[in-house]
Amino acid sequence: MGFDLLTLGSQSVLTAQRQLNTTGHNIANVNTQGYSRQRVEQGTNETSYWGGNQWGNGVHAVAVSRNYDKFAVNDFNLATTTLSHAAIRNNQLSLLDDTMAHSAKQIPNNMNEFYGALKGLTDSPGDMGARQVVLDKSRLVVSSFNELNTLLQTQETDTSIEIDATLNQVNNIGKELVDVQRGLLKSAAVDNDLLDRQDRLVNELSEFTQVTVNRGDDGLINVIIGSGHTLVSGLNASELRTVVGVPDPQKRRLALVEGKSLKAISHADIGGKLGGMFEYRDKTLGRVRDSLGALSVGFAMSMNELQFQGIDLNGDPGSYLFNDFNRDDVAIDRVVASSDSKAELKVYIEDISKLKMGDYQLKFDGTQYTMITPEQKMIPVSPSGTPPSFQYDGLNIQVDVGLSPGERVIIRPMRQAAGQIRIVMEDPAKIAAQSFIGSESVIKGEGSLKILQEGAQKEFKVMISPDASQFAVLDMQGEIILAPQTYPPSTPVNVNGTVFELTGGGYPQDVFSVSLIPADGDNGNAIFMQNLQTKKVMNDGRSSLIDIFEGLNTEIGVQKSSFSQLEEVTRVEHNAAAGRIAEISGVNLDEEAANMMKFQQAYMASSRIMTSANETFEALLNATR
Repeated sequence: MGFDLLTLGSQSVLTAQRQLNTTGHNIANVNTQGYSRQRVEQGTNETSYWGGNQWGNGVHAVAVSRNYDKFAVNDFNLATTTLSHAAIRNNQLSLLDDTMAHSAKQIPNNMNEFYGALKGLTDSPGDMGARQVVLDKSRLVVSSFNELNTLLQTQETDTSIEIDATLNQVNNIGKELVDVQRGLLKSAAVDNDLLDRQDRLVNELSEFTQVTVNRGDDGLINVIIGSGHTLVSGLNASELRTVVGVPDPQKRRLALVEGKSLKAISHADIGGKLGGMFEYRDKTLGRVRDSLGALSVGFAMSMNELQFQGIDLNGDPGSYLFNDFNRDDVAIDRVVASSDSKAELKVYIEDISKLKMGDYQLKFDGTQYTMITPEQKMIPVSPSGTPPSFQYDGLNIQVDVGLSPGERVIIRPMRQAAGQIRIVMEDPAKIAAQSFIGSESVIKGEGSLKILQEGAQKEFKVMISPDASQFAVLDMQGEIILAPQTYPPSTPVNVNGTVFELTGGGYPQDVFSVSLIPADGDNGNAIFMQNLQTKKVMNDGRSSLIDIFEGLNTEIGVQKSSFSQLEEVTRVEHNAAAGRIAEISGVNLDEEAANMMKFQQAYMASSRIMTSANETFEALLNATR
């Protein structure tokens, strides 16, 4: 009996000791991030049969387990991903908003000063000083476009560098998870502290990307990121890296290294901080640069077009004030193809009012070309003519060498424009302040007339027929100089040495009255230039040039406000999810202190059992002597 009592007491002491050790472990880790409260599960020993009864044999420690709820942990990881994504987007947009509020404010200021200089020119069209001021203000406008474009390009580069640094962190977490899993396999029993470390690493990973965890019976996990890409599988970790983009090699894309294979994956659904950085680089900054490009193209091409409708101080037809945005080299730069592509395309801008922001894609399946618009509409197109070309959204896309079957290229009409704009006029006398389109003109349509070369014919009228199918050239007395021809003409028109270009879009019976005779004090064309400040030349005649810039600022402000609110909401959700984890797994010092006292008393009582057993045993020995 004494022996049985001693065994019962010793096991009870050991159980109470394990309870005390575990309680002390909990208290020691009260401030350890990600620690889950542990508890000792105890069980009754098997009973013994004696004297017709089953007699109890005390207690033993079955296992030490942690308070853990996988559903609460999954919710916490998802909330972490959502918060991280909203926070990085809010920070990015705050930086961009500050950039637009400080650096970019020079653009509207400089443009307004340019139009102010044109106002001075209209007052004194023959004043060389007023003309020089217009050129100086033009340079300031160009400089502000170039500087902001460089700043945005730098942000794109910095974001790409940050993406690579983030991928290194993700890969390190994957490797560390594999080390933890090896430790779990080597452990003779369940290692709760290693499991906590495993959960902490998964939660840290969820800051960078959306994470799904599948746990096996052996305690090992498979970690899946995004929409189904395995980063960790048991004791194997894949590697994330960026690779050359296709077809745009500058936009490095995400890829997963699995063993010796390399698989490109989409970052559209990757989520978290990583997804936010890709969104900022590819969508937000691309949109901003497109808007600035549209403003640059609209400003330069509108001013150049007005130059061609006027006469300079020397009596010559107007020439380029800004660089030609339809030069072949610029038209080629609007097409982005893979490095091994043999396709050759040029993209010319024909109508700035129809330009739209964003990327177009042109693909070829072997028989049919398809244009994918920025709104993701798929439009079948058929290049025709010599060389083959087609028109869409104010663009003329010329296909000199066709795409290979299965190939696709990206068309970015305005992405580079803010960095490409230049002023090419050096002589202020070449500003075409005088208009050669006289007051007798009747222009209701969208057709235009551009003088390419001045010849003997200084004055004439171009009239479009009542059905707009033909045009004729008459002198100022109404006599026909050039018989009716097909409208619009496919080549420039020569009238006694004066060569002009007549575009389509004219209405029936439109009249262009042209005079190339210099007139002192004529400021008609300078007035047209000044009116460009408020003229609705963009978005199908709904927006002025300044409206484009103000719309861009408004769009950035709205996005920033949305993500700021989203960050606040997701932070509340994240804190709530963290609170649920704390309720289940967190250490409560008051509860642990009470447990400490309870287990201490159990330990002392169990020790007393052993003392009683020992005293009884000694009494029996003494009695037999």
